[in-house]
Amino acid sequence: MGSFFNVVLFRFNTGRSIIRGRSKCVICQSTIRWFDLLPVLSHFILEGRCRNCKKKISSAYPIMEISTATALLLLFLNAPDTSFPTVLNASIVLLFVLIVFFDIRYFIIPDKILIAAAIPTTAIMLTSPNAVLPNLLISGLGLATFFAILFIVSRGKWIGFGDVKLILIMGLLLGYPLGFFAVMSSIWAAAIFSILLLVTGRANLKTQIPFGSFLAITTIIFVIFNHELQEISRYFY
Repeated sequence: MGSFFNVVLFRFNTGRSIIRGRSKCVICQSTIRWFDLLPVLSHFILEGRCRNCKKKISSAYPIMEISTATALLLLFLNAPDTSFPTVLNASIVLLFVLIVFFDIRYFIIPDKILIAAAIPTTAIMLTSPNAVLPNLLISGLGLATFFAILFIVSRGKWIGFGDVKLILIMGLLLGYPLGFFAVMSSIWAAAIFSILLLVTGRANLKTQIPFGSFLAITTIIFVIFNHELQEISRYFY
């Protein structure tokens, strides 16, 4: 899945199909042979360089593959069984991993990915025995409305509309109080990251930060460790 996500990420807006067409080196356009497409392994065998032109291959490829595998491994290690809800959570984790890298690379969250994430989220809302539908709806709509107002007031300077839609899905998925904690954790993480960039001189006050990536990473953590975080949240409400 991580290898496929690389195809989706790097062929975005290039006019190339994500299903058809052989993989090619982005520098010399030579066709990459199957034994050079083994996830993670091929990158290290080739020492991060194209076999044909010897130019450096982006480290984003193995990072995406390792991140996808790690997220799924943690989910299944922490899941009580491989039931239908676990499969739905796995699909959400996968899509949110893709969102992380999309926002880092392009500073956008494609609507197609958000719609895809909304499908298992809706399924969980309707089928989970522990889900309280009014709680989920109020959490999702409440959080999204607040950040939509920030989007309108700032004319998109403080937060992107893709982030607002992502927060809606987070609220519908996690409910209250976890949805609120997840969004607040994302804000704090993004703030600390921004301060570190400013202090080290790698950014200024106008530098754009991929806030959607922080939202997605936090959601992945909250989905994987949902039970533990539910127990902790009981001390706050």
